Amino acid sequence: MNGPHLQKQFHARADIRRFWNRRNNPYLRRKEEELSRRIWEGCQTPRPRLLEVGCGEGNNLLQLREWAPAAACCGLDFSAAKLRFFKEQCPQGLPVCGDAAALPFKDARFDLVLLRDLLHHLPWAKEAVLRECWRVTRPGGRIVVLEGRGDALLNRIFQRLYPVERGMAASTPANLLGLGRKLTAAASLEFVEASYLLRAVGFVAGWPEGRMRYIFRPLYRLAFWWDRLAAAWLPRRRWTLMMLTLVKD
Repeated sequence: MNGPHLQKQFHARADIRRFWNRRNNPYLRRKEEELSRRIWEGCQTPRPRLLEVGCGEGNNLLQLREWAPAAACCGLDFSAAKLRFFKEQCPQGLPVCGDAAALPFKDARFDLVLLRDLLHHLPWAKEAVLRECWRVTRPGGRIVVLEGRGDALLNRIFQRLYPVERGMAASTPANLLGLGRKLTAAASLEFVEASYLLRAVGFVAGWPEGRMRYIFRPLYRLAFWWDRLAAAWLPRRRWTLMMLTLVKD
């Protein structure tokens, strides 16, 4: 149910609606800005070389370049349609069509390698993908992996509704940290978002215009404050979004 054919079929097209929702939605942009800050933490290189594996339409790379305009950005994806859209939105970026488990790059080329919501779509190749990312990361560089925890309520619902998300069931803190420690004992795991409710509303509603805004924008405000309350009251170990960081020595 979660094999390569299903994943490629589902993700082949550019998801333009989702792209513009992240770019135009002020509630989601606030989350994206905070996430970008966390991803760049610890990077001291003046002109960092950044690779996103599974870059899709390039939303993450565009957001990250706002924090580091001098960064040289490269995005790899299997979907030519997504990469064409990425190049249209980010002419400075380098789109590369390729396989995450066999990266077409020389060793030690990048300062930062990002994998966001990718590994649970490739349950048959997680270790191979991370080994390849490790290979192309320079000494002193970092790999950052973002994954939602599969036991969170909303993520369980998504797994039921969307077969391509069912690999997330194995996305637990222990499993993700264990993957990282196969490459380095210095792997670290932290929790960076308490709730997915705001993102779930965005996934379903997009960023409405016209009359629909009177229905959905109050819903966004409620979801935003729910996320804030969850961050204040939930123990961090129960937060929804995990960030694995691997530093290559």
